[in-house]
Amino acid sequence: MSNAGRKAAIAITGILLGTTLIGGSLVGQELLARTLEPKAAKEIADAGFTNIDVKFKGREAYLTGHGKTEREMERACKLVESMKGVRWARIEGNTDAPATGDPTDTTSPQVVGENEPTVSIKQGTEGVVLTGRVSTQEEADNLVAEAERVFGSPVDNQLVVNPDVDSQVWVTDLTHALSVSPPITGGSLEANSLGITLGGEVANDTDAAALSSAMDTVHLPFTNGITVAQAPTAELTDDEIATINNTVIGFSMKSYELDTTAQQQLDKVVPLLNKSTKNLTIRGYLSSPHQEQNQARDSKARAQAVADYLISKGVPSSRIIVEGRGTADPIASNDTAAGRVANQRATLTLS
Repeated sequence: MSNAGRKAAIAITGILLGTTLIGGSLVGQELLARTLEPKAAKEIADAGFTNIDVKFKGREAYLTGHGKTEREMERACKLVESMKGVRWARIEGNTDAPATGDPTDTTSPQVVGENEPTVSIKQGTEGVVLTGRVSTQEEADNLVAEAERVFGSPVDNQLVVNPDVDSQVWVTDLTHALSVSPPITGGSLEANSLGITLGGEVANDTDAAALSSAMDTVHLPFTNGITVAQAPTAELTDDEIATINNTVIGFSMKSYELDTTAQQQLDKVVPLLNKSTKNLTIRGYLSSPHQEQNQARDSKARAQAVADYLISKGVPSSRIIVEGRGTADPIASNDTAAGRVANQRATLTLS
């Protein structure tokens, strides 16, 4: 073959190879898009977003909404961008979206479907009322437990469990968010697929920031009505300090939980503790005999039960010190049943 012929053959081979590589790349991008699209659509639906379409061009996602707010579209984009394999996500369109603040807007408001889950928590003088509807008993039980911890007990559980209610991932996400949230006093929460509205008061700016971060993990529009408690303006009187320091919380034998009487005792000192800026040391005690290797653990469990209850009522955890004193410092003889009962206790000391 002549020199010119060899050059022509090499050129043709290069063109064919380039065409093959380009074609293979396009096919690969199309296959990747086909893989990512259903996964992204499921993520969007599981997060409670409706009427949002997602299309991929290779690893790039383009979202189109129907009647969605700008914030909802932005949250959906962030959700898709967090998926493995996605380079970025952009809003391609948002049809029929109402204009923010337009007084002439006549767009019908979005409504929650009859088969969609809802959660409402309201805290009042008589306790906490939990209403709404969820799809499983497990979801209901978990929400009750977290409502008791964050908003205080008792909780009047009026949640309706109905298997016909759609199972949406935001319910589980909300439960997890509450599990890492600080206590809220005078609080309320409304949640559904359209968003979360939260109100009430927390102890400090750190708790407010933690609460906001927790709610952002739910991937729903969040209206934050939380306020921070004002710093105490006056310290306690000597009589008020004595009231706290003279409080002794009794426990039944081999029990590490607060009974109704203990809760009522603590309820009386909560306003004083929230008025003070001083630290509170809670010491737990046992009667003897008690296995030596378990004394520190078991006595501290009693002190922690008191601390957990006070924290649930709004006393800042940063001001509470918990100690387990074992069988030390008995206030009665352990030789009698009455004496042993008296020594099963926790004490409060303001300092």
